[in-house]
Amino acid sequence: MTQKLKTVLAVIGLSAIAIVAADLLGRAAASFDERYFETPRNVTLVDDDLRAALPAYDSVDYDPRTLLEEVRKSDRAVYQPYTMWRRRAYRGEYTTIDVNSLRRTVGNSSQASALQVWMFGGSTVWGVGAPDDETIPSHLAKLLNDRFGIDANVRNLGERGFVSTQEVIYLMRELQAGRRPDVVLFYDGVNDAAAVSLWPEFPGAHVSYDTVRERFEAINDDGGIGSLMRSTGLYRASRIVLNRLEDDPFERDGIIVYASDDNDAEPDYDWLAERGIDLWLANARVVESLARKYDFASLMFFQPGLWSDSKPLDPSEEMLLTTEAEFASLKTVMRVRAEMASALDAMLIDSPVAKSVVNLHGLFADTSEPVYIDYVHITGRGNEIAAERIASEMLKRLCLQPSADLNQKTLGQLRAGCQQ
Repeated sequence: MTQKLKTVLAVIGLSAIAIVAADLLGRAAASFDERYFETPRNVTLVDDDLRAALPAYDSVDYDPRTLLEEVRKSDRAVYQPYTMWRRRAYRGEYTTIDVNSLRRTVGNSSQASALQVWMFGGSTVWGVGAPDDETIPSHLAKLLNDRFGIDANVRNLGERGFVSTQEVIYLMRELQAGRRPDVVLFYDGVNDAAAVSLWPEFPGAHVSYDTVRERFEAINDDGGIGSLMRSTGLYRASRIVLNRLEDDPFERDGIIVYASDDNDAEPDYDWLAERGIDLWLANARVVESLARKYDFASLMFFQPGLWSDSKPLDPSEEMLLTTEAEFASLKTVMRVRAEMASALDAMLIDSPVAKSVVNLHGLFADTSEPVYIDYVHITGRGNEIAAERIASEMLKRLCLQPSADLNQKTLGQLRAGCQQ
């Protein structure tokens, strides 16, 4: 082999090694940036050990570290028409998801004539932070069956990241499938705040909009050199640099800014909140229309959050609030949810809105014990408090206007429960 050929082969070999090394370095840089500098896709439970050590878990009789680990392990999605994603079947020590992607509700009646209660929501309804028997639906099932003597079957239809528009579509698909509820409950608000904060130009947008869009558009990619380049670590690393060079700090954190005239360094929280609550109330009116058509009772609860003036904060919750607010995008979501709740309060006083709406912004006003494990998720004790209020509002509605489709046994149980 001539010296010239050896030199050419050496250059080719070294070039290949350099390209592979640069690609690996770019991928490592992108992963490092995503882990330590980007707001996580699911910003909750960033560190299981820290969450598990919070005082909110001091008195529980289970291992919170294992519980939070199961939340992550069970977070594997399957595609669903229109609603986009649902979790796969999973069985852990504290977390059970069936083949229909529904988390187990503990305390349900086995009677065929039981009151059928469907509960929609995001990860708070699904039960992040609580075992199967301490989710809001499980607490609600136990309250109805044990305390009020009403045979009831509560379906946990909550899912991570769901906004109210997804939930309305989910309800429509369940009705299309021929299933019929007696009561439909919604418990949400924070995911609607996140969606309107990130993508206000798309009414009804779901969270992870950009991720889903990119994956869908990648399917239609021609598979040419452009697709190959975008898959490399060098491309990903270059996007990090370009993102850091953007003029607007909020855009770097994933927030589309609609700044106010008075202070263009801040998002226009009032505008975002008004847009968000209008959309949420529009969905409430859609649900009311479906309730009239299919003869079920409906209630939409606007959920509480850690960013609130009403709850006496435990020192651990004050720490959580400070820590979570360090993320610009999270701070915006928390602030917009709080502003949406305030706007809803004003609407409920000053003007007629959907009859099925209940604002739970001040749910924990009398709760001094710690219940939050992040900016919105709560422990089983917090879920119990929420379920008690939901049961009270639900029975108030059913006692005044029971469905004509309820059987005589359920009507009798309901009348007895209403007298308690």
